[in-house]
Amino acid sequence: MSLFEIIILGIIQGLTEFLPVSSSGHLVIFQNLFRLQGPRVFVDAMLHAGTLCSLFIFLRKDIFDLIQSFFRFCFNPKKHLSDPNLKVIFSLILASIPTALIGYTFSDFFESLFNSLKAVGGALMVTGAFLFITKNSKERPKNIILHPLLIGFLQGLAIVPGFSRSGFTIGGALLLGWNRRESARFSFLLSIPAILGACLFQLQKNDGASQPWGLLLTGTFVASVFGYFALVFLANLVQKGKFYVFSFYCFIAGIVALILSFVI
Repeated sequence: MSLFEIIILGIIQGLTEFLPVSSSGHLVIFQNLFRLQGPRVFVDAMLHAGTLCSLFIFLRKDIFDLIQSFFRFCFNPKKHLSDPNLKVIFSLILASIPTALIGYTFSDFFESLFNSLKAVGGALMVTGAFLFITKNSKERPKNIILHPLLIGFLQGLAIVPGFSRSGFTIGGALLLGWNRRESARFSFLLSIPAILGACLFQLQKNDGASQPWGLLLTGTFVASVFGYFALVFLANLVQKGKFYVFSFYCFIAGIVALILSFVI
């Protein structure tokens, strides 16, 4: 792996982790184009760590507010029981449960798909179709228990390369009737435990001693920078009701992946 290759992968990861086009799917495509050898999932985990850093920076105020509300509740439950941030924390915990169960149970199967351009191409086409149907979503009352579990289930499925995590979670929330701002904010917050858990799980499964750490840390930094700008862009786009436009890109990317599967 060269410096040029890891920078390109970092840019791809940063831009596609939060945009609903599947970062893992794009990494599989470009890793095949570069013909990278070795533990691809380990490289993927390091690049995801970079986008996790961008999340902490972008959501710093939300994270601080949630932590503050949690400790206020711990010290005086009766006084702060009606704090709306507690509902957010409860929803995040609920949504993380199906994600963790799916990721842990089917991790080996999902990892095998990282070597299949055909699987990535098909998954990108599914993502495109899912994004497109969010075009006519309308606001409805929320179910504080069922909705987070469904969104968490969708996030769990998005471990498959080609399925977009942000596409499934934001799109799922929109289809369930959440407003645009809530959908984007919840998706971004929910991605923190998911990305953190996936990174730690992959890092402990692989031998870090033999890795080119200089290159990997460079890719991590590049991913964090581009990830931050992707978050700003996506948040504005969702607010304008243009989330579905990424469906067309996913269709094209899926077709390209399927074509490459017969060429490479």
